[in-house]
Amino acid sequence: SAFEAFSPISDSHYSALQLTASHHFAHGLYFQSAYTFSKSIDDVSTASVAFLTRFNNQDIATDSRGLSDFDRRNRWVTSFVYDLPFYKDRHDFTGNALGGWSISGVLLLQSGTPFTIMDSAGGSAVALASPAITASFAPGFGCSNALNTGNQASRLNNWVNPAAYMPAPVVGPDGSTGYGDSPRNCIIGPWQGNMDFTLNKNFRVAEHQNLRFRVDFFNLTNHPSFANPTITDVEAPPITINVMGVPTPVPALGRITSTVGNPRLVQFSLKYSY
Repeated sequence: SAFEAFSPISDSHYSALQLTASHHFAHGLYFQSAYTFSKSIDDVSTASVAFLTRFNNQDIATDSRGLSDFDRRNRWVTSFVYDLPFYKDRHDFTGNALGGWSISGVLLLQSGTPFTIMDSAGGSAVALASPAITASFAPGFGCSNALNTGNQASRLNNWVNPAAYMPAPVVGPDGSTGYGDSPRNCIIGPWQGNMDFTLNKNFRVAEHQNLRFRVDFFNLTNHPSFANPTITDVEAPPITINVMGVPTPVPALGRITSTVGNPRLVQFSLKYSY
């Protein structure tokens, strides 16, 4: 039967390789790049010590042990700041108008986070409620081949192969169901990327007075970063989408319907310092 633990009985393990390179180049250019290769494993990813619900068999922690909800195998962040050299040594009107510009940017690329395919009708034999029960793998499928192949855009309606999963097995004569055999968090969601860019200009008004003009481009390339599938239930009924104007039923399992982050935003600011 299910239980709620009010004590810190779970544990986690994190290991990583972290590499950072940075350099101040001549003529006002600074560059830094950091890469992290990591793996985080736990049986519960929440910080709360109360209302702890494991997956599948509540008495066996290993049934829930898998990648942490926040695990990202690869993460690469590169940033730069460059003071443009044009007219920087001129102190006349031309130098004040055309000099003093700088650009900077931050590029982020990272792996997706893991998620679990569930069975909302599973666990009835032990009176467990959804979403504590995972689905089962169909014969010939496992964590390594349950994902569909192709680029991200082609897999938005079926990030996982629906044929790779089936409901948790029936274990009772009354049709009651047990636990699925697919492990927690063994499927990885879409990778994500973002590029922010800033154009900055300082105007010297007087000896102790400056005017700063700045333009920030958030998500400069307007690249969409897709979230994990919103429907991860093997029992979810098919949905209907339009393909070339023709209503077509498709499996709802593993369908991505949202993004993370923002579309491209442009922000202008003006700051006077004295």
